[in-house]
Amino acid sequence: MDYKKLREELKEYVEKISEIRVLSAVRMDKVAGAGAYALKLREDYQKIGALGERCRQILEESLYPLIRTTEHMPEEAMFALQEFCDELLEPASGEELDLFLLFEVSEKLLKEFSFRNHFDGYAKQLNMHISVCYANVNRTARLTVDRDLCTFFRDKGLLAAMIAREIMYDRDRYASLSPTAKTYILRACRFYSALYDTFFAEPETNVARYQALIDAFEASSDPFYLEQTPEYPWELHRCRCLEHMGQLTERGDRWQFTREQCREINDRLGELRQQWAQDEEKVKEVLPEAHFRLIMLRNAYFAGEMEKKAYQEGLLKLYEQYADYQYDMYAVQHNLLIPTEYLLTLRGERISAREETTIRILYDRVIDYILKSVNMDAFNYLQEYLMGFLESFLEIPGVMTFEEMGLYCLAALHPPTYVHTLQAAEISRCLMEHLGRRFPGVLMEEYGYAGAYAVFSDLPRLTSEIYHAALCFDFGKLTMVDSIFTYGRDLLDHERKILKLHAEVGADMLSRYNSTRRCAALAKCHHIWYDRTAGYPDTEDAADRIKNGILAAADSIDAATDPIGRSYQKTKTLAEVCGEISDGAGTRYAPFLKPLLTNQSVQEDLAYLLEEGRQDQYQKAYYLLTGVRNRLQSDGR
Repeated sequence: MDYKKLREELKEYVEKISEIRVLSAVRMDKVAGAGAYALKLREDYQKIGALGERCRQILEESLYPLIRTTEHMPEEAMFALQEFCDELLEPASGEELDLFLLFEVSEKLLKEFSFRNHFDGYAKQLNMHISVCYANVNRTARLTVDRDLCTFFRDKGLLAAMIAREIMYDRDRYASLSPTAKTYILRACRFYSALYDTFFAEPETNVARYQALIDAFEASSDPFYLEQTPEYPWELHRCRCLEHMGQLTERGDRWQFTREQCREINDRLGELRQQWAQDEEKVKEVLPEAHFRLIMLRNAYFAGEMEKKAYQEGLLKLYEQYADYQYDMYAVQHNLLIPTEYLLTLRGERISAREETTIRILYDRVIDYILKSVNMDAFNYLQEYLMGFLESFLEIPGVMTFEEMGLYCLAALHPPTYVHTLQAAEISRCLMEHLGRRFPGVLMEEYGYAGAYAVFSDLPRLTSEIYHAALCFDFGKLTMVDSIFTYGRDLLDHERKILKLHAEVGADMLSRYNSTRRCAALAKCHHIWYDRTAGYPDTEDAADRIKNGILAAADSIDAATDPIGRSYQKTKTLAEVCGEISDGAGTRYAPFLKPLLTNQSVQEDLAYLLEEGRQDQYQKAYYLLTGVRNRLQSDGR
């Protein structure tokens, strides 16, 4: 094998995947006007298609033959793949790229370095594998309806961490390692407690997680480790351990540490306070001031040293003092985590008029921040903390509904999906209107209307319901936009499972709020075939057959014909997709769709929505992302 060529191809893959990530969301400062925005998206997605073809070729011809075999690989290949892992997890942009592929490569490398007794490579890969598993835990923890994948990655990471701890506490073995390998083992033992950052709280897990940080912290005062690793940045190590302790109570103590445990954590943070008092500038090199103050404020509250009112006022003051439009990890955390912490203090409480005004201001500022984030660095942090914000969201009539907030989030995280939901909503409303006007008997039979006049009278309600359901039906994708970004290769098994969960995850989200609860069943069932012989999820739940049939058709019509946001795929004509729906009428699609879609007036309206209407939706997205949230303007097109 030509290993120089292998390295070049793997580097090329990283470059192309990075480019695909950038191309998937156009930066607003790169286009002038809404018309140019749509054209730029189309152009960029066509580039994505070409880049994806090359990426698939590299994987099939060079990477997969190495990692999907039981044969052991040469050392040169091992080190080429280890460099590949470094590039995917820590590229220059700070983004995490292709995490599931990275996991597969890392799993193979652990076995290879172990087989060859290559201790330096093995130590580095253990540290890498814990980070890879943590990133995947973070991604799959959002899937609130299924713990299996999250638990899978957590257990894989903990297995690597257990090996690293065994090496660290076997002093003879630790002493035999090179200085570089020792550093990797120390980092692994400090960081692995983050693997417990799942969406479910477990008291025994909390004990293990906190103890792991104590163990890592106390190693910094053990003469053996200090002597063995004199060049290791021990002050940074201690600071990071204390930072991680302070983060245990994030998101309103979501992992439910006891008051006694919170007091112990707060006591431990006393050293960090002391370090700050002694050399503030030095600590700032590790922890930004806003982050330090948030950790101290929150832990003082959960330790019982501060009343809720004072804590709320402290959060708001901190948010006001340090909010900005940067997009590194700490800036994203500050702009999204502080509002989250404040909202969580109001859960189950009566919202006063003053608090309602405060929430309105917070929501406006969060929306403004995320809409300006399109294609900025640290996307993984943005998605993580935005999902935490949505978990804490309080729906207040007259202030903000979950439907509205969800749409803003879709626009920020993935504009093409935002446009797709708007399109699906308009097409659904169109189809319901025509069905009621032209084939009222279908609605009479399904809903029990006394006659056509009763159908006509109730049609505004039916069209409004299907329109709002379509606006929300893909909200589950908010939790998995980083999986949707996988344009450069075929989906891996884990990714297929994740994407199929979007319907259930969306239904779970929608069921929590008054404005969207009525939409949950349709969101859950919109990929189930009309005759229930196929599709997903496999559920006994039944959605409204008329509305679900319309929504399924609208989803397919827009997705198949979109020449802009999906131009990396071959698009179909309206006639082609209507023909496919007609062919599937009675099995995949509802039988009433066949006569409906052959009606000339329906065809004319759909043609308009897929041409001028789609352009209008991309125009709406453009103005939303450039600051004009509530109205459309003409750009002279």
